[in-house]
Amino acid sequence: MKKILFLLFAASTLMAAAQNKSTVETRALVHNLNQAKSVDNMSKNLLQRYPVININNKSYIGVIAKVDSDFAAADLKALGIRITSQVENIIVLRVPVEQLAALESVRGIETYTVAHRVSPEMNKTRVDTRTDSIQAGLGVPQPFNGEGVLIGITDWGFDYTHPNINKNNNKRIIRAWDHFKLSGPAPEGFDYGTEYRTPEEVRAAKCDTAGLYGYGTHGTHVAGICGGNGTSAGEAIGQAPGAQFIVGSFLLDEASWLDQVAWMKQVADGEGKRLVINSSWGMYTFSTLDGTSLLSQAIDSYSNQGVVFVTSGGNNGDERFHLKHTFTSESDTLKSVAAYYSSGIGQGLIYWGEGAESGKRKAESGKRKAGGGGFKAGFALVKKGAPYTTYYSPLYSTQDDIDYLESYVVADGDTIRYDIMVESSNPLDNRPHVLLNVAKNNGYKLMMLCMAEEGTTVHVWNMANLANNAGNMGCDFMNDGIFGCQNGDTEYGIGEPACAEKTISVAAHVADYYNNSGNYLTGDLATFSSFGPTIDGRNKPEISAPGVNVASSLSSYSDLSGYSATYEAISGGRRYIWGRMSGTSMSSPAVTGIVALMLQANPNLSVDQIREILFTTARNDDKTGPLRANDSVSVRWGYGKVDALKAVNAAYDKLDINQAATIRPQLVVYPNPATDRVAIQTGSNVPLPVRLFSADGRCVMQTTIAATGELDISSLGAGIYFVSVRDRAGVRTQKLVKAGSGERKAESGKRKAEK
Repeated sequence: MKKILFLLFAASTLMAAAQNKSTVETRALVHNLNQAKSVDNMSKNLLQRYPVININNKSYIGVIAKVDSDFAAADLKALGIRITSQVENIIVLRVPVEQLAALESVRGIETYTVAHRVSPEMNKTRVDTRTDSIQAGLGVPQPFNGEGVLIGITDWGFDYTHPNINKNNNKRIIRAWDHFKLSGPAPEGFDYGTEYRTPEEVRAAKCDTAGLYGYGTHGTHVAGICGGNGTSAGEAIGQAPGAQFIVGSFLLDEASWLDQVAWMKQVADGEGKRLVINSSWGMYTFSTLDGTSLLSQAIDSYSNQGVVFVTSGGNNGDERFHLKHTFTSESDTLKSVAAYYSSGIGQGLIYWGEGAESGKRKAESGKRKAGGGGFKAGFALVKKGAPYTTYYSPLYSTQDDIDYLESYVVADGDTIRYDIMVESSNPLDNRPHVLLNVAKNNGYKLMMLCMAEEGTTVHVWNMANLANNAGNMGCDFMNDGIFGCQNGDTEYGIGEPACAEKTISVAAHVADYYNNSGNYLTGDLATFSSFGPTIDGRNKPEISAPGVNVASSLSSYSDLSGYSATYEAISGGRRYIWGRMSGTSMSSPAVTGIVALMLQANPNLSVDQIREILFTTARNDDKTGPLRANDSVSVRWGYGKVDALKAVNAAYDKLDINQAATIRPQLVVYPNPATDRVAIQTGSNVPLPVRLFSADGRCVMQTTIAATGELDISSLGAGIYFVSVRDRAGVRTQKLVKAGSGERKAESGKRKAEK
C-alpha cells in the first residue's frame, strides 16, 4: 500500500508576485524569513546553503543585482545595504538578511539574486602545450615567460612561501586578499577580509586562513601550473614563470568572487599591466547554465574592459547525470533512478524547461502545442528488494510558483525530507525551473519524475548535496531494472562560470608523451572532462589542455598525508613538496599561463582576439579528429588541444610596426662566450640579414638567418664582437665574446694574408 504524507505551508505565502525581480532561491529565503520572523529562527537547512557572514554581530548575505539608470546608491545605503563592487550595470552587495525583501521595491534594480556557493574542479604539461619551446625562444621571435603580465588566481589553499610560486628573492606574489581572515585591514573600498599589500607582507603571512575546506592546497597547485619556478633541477616549471601573481582566497560564493575580480583589476590597473584570471571552480545547482546569469553578464562586462577569464570546464564527463526529453503526449512520463553520491547527504534534482521565446518558435512551427514550456516535477522512493514498493511525492507544477516548501514522504515508517523551489519563468532567461532536494536514505532508490505537454522539452540534472553545502559532483541517472526508467547521458555538463560567453572554458586531456621505445603517443580526453554544449546550444568547452596527473606545488601548511611527493625541496629549514593532481582545475591554469605568454608578446590584444587566436591555432591529432579541417567544434574537445607555440606567434604577428618598436624581440646569441660555433636567434620567422662586427667596427662576417641559425667563428681571433640584425623596426645588437681555440687559426690566416 502506498503511503503519502506531506506538510504544506500556508498557501498564501507560497505564491510569488506576478513580476518578481528576484530568482526563486532569493524568494525562498525571503519566504522563510517571513515565516520565521527572525534570522535566528530561519531554517538552518536553507540558510546554510548560502554565504552568510557576520559583520559587527549582524548577518549579511552576498547579492548580485542588475540596475538601470534610475538606480541610486543612496537608496541602498539608507537600508544598511553595502555596495562592495560594480562593473557596468552589475553591482555586488552585502545585504542584511532581514533586508532581502526590501530589494524588491528599490528603484532602478532590474533583477537580483543571492550569491551561491561554488566548489573546486579538481611536467608533461609544458611539452604537450609547446610552452617549453616558447620559454626557450625556439620558433618564436624571442623567449617568453609571462614577464610584465599579472595572473590573478581566485582559489583557496595558498602557501605564500612555497619556492615554486614565491621564492624570497623574486617576489612573485605581489598582493593577496584573504576573505577568511577577519582582522583586516581590508583592501581600499572594501570592508571585509585582510589584504597583504606588498610581497614582504604576503611572505610574512605564510598562508591563507582555514576556510570551508580547511587549510587546503588547491590554490598552491593551480598557481604552480600557471607559472611555477620549478625545482632547482628544472623540473615541473610552470607555463609563465616570469609572470607575477595576485591571489585571492574568496568566500566560495559568486558575490565574493566578483569582489575579488574588481580588486584584482584595480591592482592591475595601478600596476599598468594586463590581467588574466584563472578560476578552477564551478557550480550547477543555481546557475541558469545558458550564459544569462548575472555572474556571466559580469564576466562579459569585465572581458570588454580587457580582463581575460580562463575557467575549468568541469569534471562530470564520466557521469550520466543529465537527461533531455521532449514529451510526446500528455501521458508521457520521464522517470529515472537518481543515484546517490556515496559521501553525500542527498541529491539535488535540477529541472530547466524552455524559455517562452523558444516555446513560441516551436509552437509557430507546429512542433508543439501552446503552453509556455511548463512542466510538473516530483520524485518517488522505491524500496529496495522485490517486490518493489513505491512511495510518491506530489507532482509540483511550474505554474504554481512555489517560493520554498519543506516537506517529507513517509515510507514504511521512515521519514525522508525534501524541499522544493519552483518558478514559472526565471527573471534572467524566462525558463521554467524547479530545484528539488531530497535527503538520502540508503534503504530506497530515488526516482526522478517529470511530466509535460506534448512537444515540451525539459533538461534534468542529478547533483550530489554535501554536508558543507558546496559541491558540483554529478551522479548517474539510470534504469536500474525499473520499467520505464531511462539512462542518463554525459552531455550538457558545462556549469558556471564556464558557460559565460566570454570566458575561455577548458577541457582536460592526458598529456602527449614519448614512450620507452621513443614513439610519440598522443593523449586522449580525460574520462572526467565535462562535455557540452550549453542548454542554449553554444559549443563549450572551447579548448583542451593537460589535466591528468599534473605535477605542481602543494601547500606545506595543509595536511598532505594523501599525496606522494613527486619532488621536494628544503628552504629556510622547511620542507616543500610537489605532487600530482588531476582535473580541469589543472588544465585551466595551463591555458591561463599561455594567455600570459601571449599578452607578453602582445599586450594590446583584446579578449576577443585572444579567444580567436587560441581557437584557430589549436592543434588536432588522431584523438581530437580533424576539427579544424572540417571547420567543426567538438562538444568534448572544443577546437582541439592548445598550442602555445602557434598562439604566441599569432599574438606577436598582430603587432603593427609602431607596437613592435616598443616590444622589441630579443636577439639571442649562445653560447656566449663561444669558441668555434655560435647559435643565433633573430626574433623573426622571416629571413633577416645578420652581420658580425669586430670591436673596431669592421664587418667580419655576414649571412641571412630565419628564426635560428649558426655561425662558424673558428677562424676569428679571440676578442669582443657584435652581432647585428636589421628588421623593419630597426637594428638590434648583441655582444659576443670569442675565446680560446680559434686564435691559432686566426693568426695563421693572418700570416697567409700578409704573404
